Amino acid sequence: MILPVETVELKTQYSTTEEQQLHSVEEVLDRIDNKFIDFYGEYGRKIVNSRRSEWNQDGIVNLEIL
Repeated sequence: MILPVETVELKTQYSTTEEQQLHSVEEVLDRIDNKFIDFYGEYGRKIVNSRRSEWNQDGIVNLEIL
């Protein structure tokens, strides 16, 4: 005997991965670097810009200097 199956759509309180906004690599690195700069100040900015300059020369990514 085959019983009918009813499907139910469940809505959760939390968003799933598909619903979250996607960010580019540059946007993610900008957010991380800005938090680093906020914490360490001008010294942090020099460190971030130095690393970004190295990455730009290597051709890994093309990041703006903060």
